[in-house]
Amino acid sequence: MYILKEKLLDKFMISKNFILFALIASFFFIGYIFQNYLMGIIVGGILAIATRPIYDILMRKSNFSYKKSLISIFLTLCLFLFVFLPLIYFVGLSYQFIPSINADQSMQYIKNLVGYLKSLPEPFDIFQESINAILGEFDILNVDITMVKSLLNNIAQFFWKINGIIYQFFLILFFYFLFNIYGYKLFILVTRLLPMIKKFKRTLFNELSNTISSVFFGTIFSMITQGIAFGLFLYITTDYDAFYFGMAAGFMTAIPIVGTYLIAFPIAIVELLNQNYLFSIIIVLFTIVIMSGLIDNLLRLVFMKYINKKFSLHYSLTELFILLAMLAGIGVFGGWGIIIAPAILSLCVGLINIYIKSHISNTSYKDKKLKT
Repeated sequence: MYILKEKLLDKFMISKNFILFALIASFFFIGYIFQNYLMGIIVGGILAIATRPIYDILMRKSNFSYKKSLISIFLTLCLFLFVFLPLIYFVGLSYQFIPSINADQSMQYIKNLVGYLKSLPEPFDIFQESINAILGEFDILNVDITMVKSLLNNIAQFFWKINGIIYQFFLILFFYFLFNIYGYKLFILVTRLLPMIKKFKRTLFNELSNTISSVFFGTIFSMITQGIAFGLFLYITTDYDAFYFGMAAGFMTAIPIVGTYLIAFPIAIVELLNQNYLFSIIIVLFTIVIMSGLIDNLLRLVFMKYINKKFSLHYSLTELFILLAMLAGIGVFGGWGIIIAPAILSLCVGLINIYIKSHISNTSYKDKKLKT
């Protein structure tokens, strides 16, 4: 009887190992087949997790037929209208705007800027030696007009390439829609495959979803508010294309720490070279005090406190680690790294928390067993 049971157990183990091997092989081939769509699937899934709190609220408050499909369509349209459509429009404007930049005037600005940098006033003259070394290394004054035109054309072609992959945006929206409809069933399937108790599965999912939602809502808030603020500032004070530069400032804000300054400081430098010293200082002060200080460091925190309380978003990662993850993610995944990298980091932190809790539980269980 014992030998028979052992043989049956061996057969079961062989069957189980075979299924595990077949499952891994299947995932590998599925990944190979869908390799051209992996980025769309990943980003669509992460965006679905990010907007899940809104989806859950709409599901609870709605009471009509086909509400799951209709809510998914509504959220997909909102994502398209408020994120993807402005991005596509901005890329198209940039492709038209950059070739229209006067290369001769740009060259003159470069020469004037080099002239200023070669004769810094006090107390900035302590950096003169280092700046002269940098200028000598790049030999900026020997750059001719042809190189400037070539650079502008290359930048325009870069925006054209972005415009050429618009189909990826629609792939992301398509998978986002699917994840909204079938996301819960997929979540149940994945959690059943995880070899851990239900409490730990919930801990892992909450850490992942809450972090992604917080990053998403915070980024969208900063992009909208800073873009509007900078656009209105330029509209009131200058004859620049306020709409275009406001959109540019909004999208650049998605880049942590430095994004706010990537649009404002070049404009301030141009005004400085045009001898509009006062307005150049005003632009810098507006960027530092209003956009970076008031909006990014105060209003965004107030908004995030409200969102976290409204949707009960609790997570372990600090703002500093999230910012570092976003910066690192941009270098690896491009623009989508802003949400992909925090998702990976939060998943890692969630697994660490589960390991610590399980280790503590096992230790306390062993201590109780020894005492008894």
